[in-house]
Amino acid sequence: LKFLSVVLLACGSFNPITNMHLRLFELAKDHLHETGKYKVVKGIISPVGDGYKKKGLIGAKHRVAMAKLATESSDWVEVDDWESNQKEWQETVKHNPSSMPLRSYNKKKRKIKS
Repeated sequence: LKFLSVVLLACGSFNPITNMHLRLFELAKDHLHETGKYKVVKGIISPVGDGYKKKGLIGAKHRVAMAKLATESSDWVEVDDWESNQKEWQETVKHNPSSMPLRSYNKKKRKIKS
């Protein structure tokens, strides 16, 4: 039986990250596994950078730090700070795939067993 490997990516302000943000990863993973077609191999949280200019937005370095603390016990969800380090806000989906947060998964995929 062959499964399609899936990486879940959540982009947003995470201002701050909450238990429900983490729960969404679990719910999505469970749903995809229940189909019998997919295997979720990684979850990535990508907080938006300070250039987003949302009123009341906590600084990116603090939101990234909170997200890292929230995911430190996870063996499959991690935080990628690429988007948060950009000087100007950019829509993630418009990036070249080689510059998206998935680069961290691509570097580590050899360590993940199907």
